[in-house]
Amino acid sequence: MRISLTGLRSFLPHLPEDVVRVRDALDESGLEVKTIEPVDEDTWVTLEFLANRGDHRSYLGVAMELAARLGHSPVLPPVSELEVGAGDVHVSVESQACLAYSLTPLTVLDGTAALPHEVSRRLMAGGLLTGSVLVDAANAASLEFGQPTHVFDADRVSGRVRVRASRAGERAHLLGEPKARSLPAGLPVVADQEKVLAVAGVLGCEESRVREGTRRMLLESATYDPVAIRQAAAALGVSSFASQRYERGGDPTAVLLGAGRVVHLLEEAKAAKRDGVTRAPVRWSSPAPRISLDLQDCRDLLGVRLTLAEVADRLAQYGFRHDGEGTFAVPGARIWDVREAEDLYEELARHIGFDSLPAQPLPTGSGALLTAKEELVQAIGDTLVGLGFYETFTEGFYGRDMLRLLSPAESHALTGHVRILNAEERRYSMLKNNCLAQAVAAVGSNLRFKQEDVRLFEVTRVFEPNAMAGNGLCSEREVVWAMALGDLDPGRWSGEAGKIDVFFVRGAVEELAVRCQAVVAFRALPEAHPLAAFLHPYRSAEILIEGRHAGLLGEVHPDVRQRGGLGGHRPCYLELDLAAWELGKEPLRSAPFHEDPPVERMLDFVMPRAVLSEEVAAVMRAVAPPWSRGIRVGDVFVPREAAPGERSVTYVITFDSEPARLSDEINAQLATFIDAVTERYGAQGVRLR
Repeated sequence: MRISLTGLRSFLPHLPEDVVRVRDALDESGLEVKTIEPVDEDTWVTLEFLANRGDHRSYLGVAMELAARLGHSPVLPPVSELEVGAGDVHVSVESQACLAYSLTPLTVLDGTAALPHEVSRRLMAGGLLTGSVLVDAANAASLEFGQPTHVFDADRVSGRVRVRASRAGERAHLLGEPKARSLPAGLPVVADQEKVLAVAGVLGCEESRVREGTRRMLLESATYDPVAIRQAAAALGVSSFASQRYERGGDPTAVLLGAGRVVHLLEEAKAAKRDGVTRAPVRWSSPAPRISLDLQDCRDLLGVRLTLAEVADRLAQYGFRHDGEGTFAVPGARIWDVREAEDLYEELARHIGFDSLPAQPLPTGSGALLTAKEELVQAIGDTLVGLGFYETFTEGFYGRDMLRLLSPAESHALTGHVRILNAEERRYSMLKNNCLAQAVAAVGSNLRFKQEDVRLFEVTRVFEPNAMAGNGLCSEREVVWAMALGDLDPGRWSGEAGKIDVFFVRGAVEELAVRCQAVVAFRALPEAHPLAAFLHPYRSAEILIEGRHAGLLGEVHPDVRQRGGLGGHRPCYLELDLAAWELGKEPLRSAPFHEDPPVERMLDFVMPRAVLSEEVAAVMRAVAPPWSRGIRVGDVFVPREAAPGERSVTYVITFDSEPARLSDEINAQLATFIDAVTERYGAQGVRLR
């Protein structure tokens, strides 16, 4: 849910101006801050709520939490007092799912009137502003108090309004849908004598919605059973602001409060006036649940010596009324998630602050050894940190805006995602199937803050759609990605430093291979790889371990850089497949000690650019004897006599230097290397220089 800080200050006038202090207070209250965005003269904050706290999904709910943390009382917006009685509106409630219901008739005076600017700003931040003063007033009350309300065109309602269960095959034309659909039996609906007016607590219908010519309207405010609404929303595949609130438990005592707020807004704007009394055929009459706590148990759990008066004062700031003798009445907004004394202890802990509770060392044992995978991840992380990288953390979800950085074609593999159908925040509606988009976005964020030296890495997962997977949705693949940009060595005394390129990233991979006891090879990145189209075609490579795909590296493609707003910067991307690195890890062993220094010999092959130097090295390694220590590229240059497109690659080959090993034996092995390379690549123009 996204809220406006300016709008929140209407409820909390003493809210600090410092956004950092506000964020800290929200985090301490258990309201996770996802994003903070400056918008014109306002600040919009996107919050992640706990699944069982429906009361948080409103400005009043957020204000109550912050008021308790900051020591202030929230200020409620004005509400009109409604007269409840037996009026001309005929309504009956026949469904057990309806806990409280009211219907208020109004006459429309001016459908073009406007709500106060601060109210419209709150609606705009929440994505609920429609431009219709009648609908916006209902949305505003829902957003402010967390009490969903709905308006019907009274002239389109035929006869008595009934809250009942749907009949099998009954049709309803839901708002925003192109045509009517059949409803399953048993859903709570609001209906008249002819048609369904709304699926109760979920969504209204087209036939009864208010429109430009509406002259009379009915204002509905109700509370429904959370399980019934959750089942109805799931059966329809629909998620709305109302259903998200009701699914987590609405406040059955706030029905008239929400309706009164809508009436006040409409009357203040001179958009509508009441046309009779409010009908409330079902009102919440159950007494407030009461919970008794044991003061000594509370002290033992929290480690804080509180008096009963202190407990009562702290809980009162969350709306819990002390009835004496350690018994507390639960407010209507909390009857769904506060059921026992331990729930009250948790409220006290939040009010005190978890960081302020006394700490004591946890009991420890001898511990357990790291698993092979944990050792691998630790080795990779330590190596990257040693190379100047910083660990970062990204979301497991993203939205279409993030994927536009790559802009894959419709038939591309990266267009397939596991999607969240009822995601409240569209920016987090898809499980990520790649890390490159977020890595490019991270570079863009750093560049906007004038930070041009970027070295980031993350250990994470990608979720690739796969109907054959155990969960029936996707396969999870563990990866490590890294992104590097900037100067290679800014600390040189000469002041001259090269720029990070793919060779730096390749060197990092080779460093990782040494640390992880893995033997890596490189080859051109296949065009079929899902990320190949988004990396530079001539500055990218696939990483192999024992011939298996183990990752990739490459410079970000110019088109992707342009879409990411990276200008002339050329970041390089690295991705490692952890499963391949774990399988390719060799057992740790110490090299035998030799008193004599090793023998080094060099072979120089002229080869066309179509043949990779690593491919030639792999041929020689395949025929190398046990007493060969290693084969590496020592130099690459273009000799004068070379044909166009050819270059000379010098390989340094290291042998053990035992006294019994004669030069003839080493020379014979060099001849074996030459024969193997010539046999494999001679037809492609590879020859000894």
